[in-house]
Amino acid sequence: MLTLHAVYFTQIATIVAIAAGAAASPVARQNSGQATFYQASGGTGSCGQQLSDSQMGVAVSSNMGCTTMCGKNVQITSNGQTVSAPVVDCCPSCESNHIDLLPKVFESLGISQSQGVAEVSFSFQ
Repeated sequence: MLTLHAVYFTQIATIVAIAAGAAASPVARQNSGQATFYQASGGTGSCGQQLSDSQMGVAVSSNMGCTTMCGKNVQITSNGQTVSAPVVDCCPSCESNHIDLLPKVFESLGISQSQGVAEVSFSFQ
């Protein structure tokens, strides 16, 4: 009888743990690093869409599994400005804490292209 109760308790505990995990909302991890910009010049990004310098878009490190992140929004903060832009491309030369921005995103953050590199914080939404 004790064994039957132990099995029943284990099954109930497993169901409760699964339900609690499913109900929990994912927490966006804040990353700190650098942002640069790149010219899209009408090329096709790694996510399969044609890119334009006038659109909002982010390229993330190939080390982060960038193609699985296509379309995910990235919230980026720098200089007291925060913008959101989708992942549209991969950046093979970027480390995990480095994102490459299309010019419109870079400028929306109040960063001059002549500056070239900016300190940012970013999270995937």
